[in-house]
Amino acid sequence: MGKKGGKSGQSKEAVKGGKNCSKEPFSKKGGQSKECVRANQSKEAVKTVSTRSATDTKQSKSTDEEGMINFMARALSHNHWFHGSMPRDEIEDLLKAEGEFLLRRTEVEGKPRFAISVYKKGTIKHILLHYKDGMWNVRDIKKKTLTELINAHVEGKVPVMSDGTKIVKGAARPDFYILHEHIDLKKRKVPVMSDGTKIVKGAARPDFYILHEHIDLKKRLGGGAFGEVYIGIWKKSDTESIEVAVKRLKGMMHKKERIELVREAKLMRRFDHQNIVKIYGVAPQEEPMMIVLELASGGALNGHLQKNPDIAVEKLVSYCKDGARGMCYLASRNVIHRDIAARNCLLGKNDELKISDFGLSVADRSLVKMDKLKSMPIKWLAPECLRKGEFTKKTDVWSFGILMWEIFTRCKTDPFPGETNLEAKKKILSGKQPMQVPPNTPPIPASVMEMCFIQDPAERPDFEGIFKILSPDEKPPINIDNMFETYSPY
Repeated sequence: MGKKGGKSGQSKEAVKGGKNCSKEPFSKKGGQSKECVRANQSKEAVKTVSTRSATDTKQSKSTDEEGMINFMARALSHNHWFHGSMPRDEIEDLLKAEGEFLLRRTEVEGKPRFAISVYKKGTIKHILLHYKDGMWNVRDIKKKTLTELINAHVEGKVPVMSDGTKIVKGAARPDFYILHEHIDLKKRKVPVMSDGTKIVKGAARPDFYILHEHIDLKKRLGGGAFGEVYIGIWKKSDTESIEVAVKRLKGMMHKKERIELVREAKLMRRFDHQNIVKIYGVAPQEEPMMIVLELASGGALNGHLQKNPDIAVEKLVSYCKDGARGMCYLASRNVIHRDIAARNCLLGKNDELKISDFGLSVADRSLVKMDKLKSMPIKWLAPECLRKGEFTKKTDVWSFGILMWEIFTRCKTDPFPGETNLEAKKKILSGKQPMQVPPNTPPIPASVMEMCFIQDPAERPDFEGIFKILSPDEKPPINIDNMFETYSPY
């Protein structure tokens, strides 16, 4: 296409109209005015054609589609029916009415794709979209942008000829001159599948979906194999911004990693307790995905104890009470944490301990079995974990005993200092108390620690019992409504 004609065939005014869209009033669902939507469609068309011309001679067909999908994610984020990289299992519950649909990113044979998920007669249909020769298409409908493609199916405003001719009003004519399918397009929604499945209404994003553009990363706190953690600012509304912690995953995630990330976020949304790190939401619209969390300004417990070796014993006891209170809360909600350790505890603004990192946690299961423990923290595991690969609330109790040992040694070393995982495993399975209570541990915490290390899980106390011993004047945070809660972690 020549330069004079413009890259998209749009007028300068149409393209220029998108400049002020960033000034639209803030919307929790990410919505915009009709004028902004039209402007964004114009910008999408410009981006589509320019990207196509730049890569046509350099990339394969599959790379072209992959690049376009990555490029368009941000442009689509203002459409309330675009749900980013959320896995299909997580979005199906959002679709409840006939024809209700959403658009999402998925992965097919290791390559990113766009797919429409739509409710049809009690089932969810999933339709992959295709990009070819600068056009997006589903069946016979082809459009330059995904917004246009979706609108064509929703509104039925589909051109009847390649030059853009549309049917507007029927006129008298011979019977053989009438195209019934064109009349149908005006009167009913256009099916996206041959069985008549239609998309009718886009499902709004849940409140816990956060747009990337509303997150401003400020300072890197640390990182690991999974990604990095930052201090950031979350623009919660036009009038409110709050300081948060942001867990940002490294680069492009595979489907399995996305599912695990969303599973962890979904579980954390169930919690509301002063000794549990709070989650604000997840940002799935673009790569890399992010989890937005409460900022625990005191940092990690292990680092704090190492930097303050002279911290008062009374404060150490307080940390144990906080941890027991948080674990009592989780246990009453049928949660098995599976990774209780000082490294996974944070300190809030009032120096209170908060349980964090629920990547290994499960809910509403009394027993979890694992065939392989390769990625598990051996020195924090109970004997039954090592013998049979079994995890329960009572295995969390054992790990809590290890956490107390870390607290009263001020995290100078890992548990079983100077010993390998194999040597530690032998001690754990020996039938004897695996480690001695650290010197200067007060009698009550010392007795709790020893009870946590009882070999038979049936004889170990539960977290309600532990909390009553550590804080006898305080009522345990028991969830009396737990019998009415339902949750499926898989």
